[in-house]
Amino acid sequence: MKTLDKKYKKILYAIIEEYIESKNPIASEYLVNKKKLDCCSATVRNIMLELDEAGYLYQPYISAGRIPTNLAYRLYVNDLNYEQKLSKKIETKLESFLNTLTINDVSQKSKFLAKFYTDISKNAILLCFSPYNYYITGFSDVLSQPEFYEFEKLQNLSLVFDNLESICESLFENVKNTEISIGVEGSFSENLSSIKSRFSHGVITIIGPTRMDYKQNLALINYFKNKIGD
Repeated sequence: MKTLDKKYKKILYAIIEEYIESKNPIASEYLVNKKKLDCCSATVRNIMLELDEAGYLYQPYISAGRIPTNLAYRLYVNDLNYEQKLSKKIETKLESFLNTLTINDVSQKSKFLAKFYTDISKNAILLCFSPYNYYITGFSDVLSQPEFYEFEKLQNLSLVFDNLESICESLFENVKNTEISIGVEGSFSENLSSIKSRFSHGVITIIGPTRMDYKQNLALINYFKNKIGD
């Protein structure tokens, strides 16, 4: 399978979005019922098997549903519109929060907003104001994700946060526009994805498991740049 046609992509992206929401392996019957796909469970099962053989899905254990691979996430984000918008509910929540702030200092305002973002995204937020001046919040939210229950994966995550100074230096020097890195593509580990973008006073990066909500996190990045400054 060299390229995926629209039907295969539709099913793959439905699996990704359901897995992002549920955190559980996705079965064909569940997908058909939840997404109301215009094909039967057997057809979806066969397509999922082909996607598995092509490296886009894998089965964590016998009789389980399927989980997206980093290859699948890369294909998914390549097709995403980066100009995502927040839901009205979240935007209203953020506007109410910002209206309570009485500070004018951009770096302090950025930190308060980043802290609030962790409650929404359950991911970590890294702000790099200069190569050696950074702020991170939400580390515990990332640690609580089921992907990091295994010691080896937790250890890899810890190594990332032990090297934040060099990571921040690299981000500050290299990030120009909004970028999404999956796994080892970026400065982080195989089990992490990141969305980073430059704003008026540095670089903002959202760090989370590869199962992160890419659409919502892109919208959070866009909102941040709009409120703090491009």
